[in-house]
Amino acid sequence: MKKKIESDEIDLIEVIINIWNKKLKIAAITIVFMVLSVALYFILKPPLKAKTEILPITIFEDNLYSSYNLLIEKINENENENENDILNLNEINREYLLSLFQEELQTKEIVIEAIKKYQLIDQSKFNDEDEYLEVVEKYALKLNLLRPINVDGNKRGGTRLNWTIEFEINDQEKWEEALSFIENEINKNIQNYLSLNFSTTLNNLKLLDQFKLEDLNQKIEFAKNDYGIETRNRLAFLNEQASIARELNIKNNTLEVENFNTSSGGVISNLQTAKPYYMRGYSMIEKEIELIESRDNKNKDAFTKNLLDLEKQRRELLENKSLERIERLFNSSPIINGNNFKAASIIYKDTEYEASFSLVKAILISGIFGVIFGMFYVLVSNAIQQRK
Repeated sequence: MKKKIESDEIDLIEVIINIWNKKLKIAAITIVFMVLSVALYFILKPPLKAKTEILPITIFEDNLYSSYNLLIEKINENENENENDILNLNEINREYLLSLFQEELQTKEIVIEAIKKYQLIDQSKFNDEDEYLEVVEKYALKLNLLRPINVDGNKRGGTRLNWTIEFEINDQEKWEEALSFIENEINKNIQNYLSLNFSTTLNNLKLLDQFKLEDLNQKIEFAKNDYGIETRNRLAFLNEQASIARELNIKNNTLEVENFNTSSGGVISNLQTAKPYYMRGYSMIEKEIELIESRDNKNKDAFTKNLLDLEKQRRELLENKSLERIERLFNSSPIINGNNFKAASIIYKDTEYEASFSLVKAILISGIFGVIFGMFYVLVSNAIQQRK
């Protein structure tokens, strides 16, 4: 047993000596590994992780919508109790525009279009069109939107002031061109959406107002017709009562009035109204008939139930210029009046690039593998020589 231990100690020493004697060969192998890793790094070009900020519109650009927003807010405050349909129109501000930009970017449709347009994936490497499109779609799904974190800096850790696009790319120049294309296309889409949505909503609101006006006109017509029917019925009743009063030779009102003396010396009259109407006398009844028949159109309107309220509602509707004013202010906004509309901006020129696998890391790992392989090579070659 003692001899075996001594033998093992001698073997270990021989291994160390052999490695030391072949240190130049091990170093040469390690250098070869490191050179190969550097060459492969530049040939294969590992992907870069690109981070690009999305900036909302500036305060000055936001102020261009202030008149439009103030009018909508004022109308909402005045008409909120009546649930006016104008509430369907959105205020346009930097938060709303940024949310539309993010939503459009998250659909990935424009990203896919940019990948194909700027050949971020080489189509020539694919024989099948469907396979290429599938790879493009999967690649587009790798785009991440990073939300702002710790904006005020009160918490520990890093901060991110704005929404940020994160994506792995191979060509910086092509990616920046693609980002410029994505920004322009998204802003165009949002501009078209806002214009079309406003036009559609405004037309619907005008149509609703037209329906309301038609309803009011119909109600006014019904009220006048009801007055005519009620008047004819009233005249028929009065003529009948007047004829009865004449037949009974009741000229004046004969309705009894009962007087009650109070303890304070006052008198309370109790008019008996339960008796037939002809008891009022034909003189009074015929005078009422005469007055009703002598009414002109203006006087007729005065006696038509609810007519005044209905006409006031119609006048308010006809005089309401809110929709016209909102349309005028919207048309003066950057959405319609101007070629530089922006919902948000992608700051592609300030994109930060970080290698997914750094050159230093590649050299370090290849160096470690080179040393291990060199030592293994030296030991194996030495063992083969001893067996000969």
